[in-house]
Amino acid sequence: MRQKLVVLGATGSIGQSTLSVVREHPDRFSVVALAAKGRVADFCALAAEFPQARLCLFEPDAAKEAASRLGRPVLAGMDGLLELARMPEATTVVNGLVGSIGCLPTMEAIRAGLRVCLANKETLVMAGQLINELLDANPKASLLPVDSEHSAIYQALGGRPPEEVEALILTASGGPFRTLPADEFAHITVERALKHPTWSMGPKITIDSATLFNKGLEVIEAHVLFRIPFERIEVLVHPGSHVHSLVRFCDGALMAQLGTPDMRLPILYSLVAPDRASLSGPRLDLASIGTLHFEAPDLDRFPSLALAYDAGKQGGIAPAVLNAANEVAVGAFLDRRISFLDIPAIVARSVGDAPKVPRPTLEQLLEADAWARRHAQTLVENA
Repeated sequence: MRQKLVVLGATGSIGQSTLSVVREHPDRFSVVALAAKGRVADFCALAAEFPQARLCLFEPDAAKEAASRLGRPVLAGMDGLLELARMPEATTVVNGLVGSIGCLPTMEAIRAGLRVCLANKETLVMAGQLINELLDANPKASLLPVDSEHSAIYQALGGRPPEEVEALILTASGGPFRTLPADEFAHITVERALKHPTWSMGPKITIDSATLFNKGLEVIEAHVLFRIPFERIEVLVHPGSHVHSLVRFCDGALMAQLGTPDMRLPILYSLVAPDRASLSGPRLDLASIGTLHFEAPDLDRFPSLALAYDAGKQGGIAPAVLNAANEVAVGAFLDRRISFLDIPAIVARSVGDAPKVPRPTLEQLLEADAWARRHAQTLVENA
């Protein structure tokens, strides 16, 4: 029986890689719905390729334009995303949306009892406790990580219980500025920050990788996904990106997952786990690599990682504020309105200024997200 996929974020890097996997395995997967933000031309091309799929564009004007071009209904906004996320004919939702808009569709898919292949880390950062409560209340649903690091941990754990885990070790490439002297950070341009040394990703995620904020989000995400305390989650810089992450067990044994930097591999595994399916592409040649290099992250030059640890341990609305403020700050940097160093400064100030709400409801989390965006925008304007 073929899995019937709802692909959210279909025009982005995760969506494109997912559809590449679908094309390679037409006997295993079919696409029943496609959603994206607003890239009309790219979206219409995908809609033509998958004529039976239901459609949604988050931006209402883009949805109207796409519907006119295609002569097919195109849903719009959050209501449209939620309608696709609970489709009764779907078996699987691949959430490749960028930003906090991915949170509610994830929750809706869990309520519908679907398999959720999650690349939208903001979902777990914003509302991790609520997500786990939903999963506990909906045992038919499952949540599988798409991020290469969390997929690696999922594979390395092999189903072992948390009490056997001494540490989860997330690897980081270190981004394009791993060896850049600290006194040059003030002069980092958008163009330099978008040149990631290993992975091909969207602009927001690429900037987050350059600041190591992305790794900070992944620390919070790992805490939620695997229910492991922050004190037992480590980050290790590994520039080659061959080892995607590791697990150290209570007996000292290290289990790692290695592979080429190809997002199709963790996407495919999230779709078929615990099984395996074939995948075309190059294989990792350890003999040609020769050596594997690791180093500790420099928290003085990359304070965003420490900010994420602190917000995660604080809990409450702090992670939601952290994430929202960073989205605003990264957007402002990409628009050349603030400097590279302003990004962590704005995030830190936003988290510090936020009220303390220890056990927030979903409504309070959404209010915190909106507050943080307004507050960070004010800080951008005054930077």
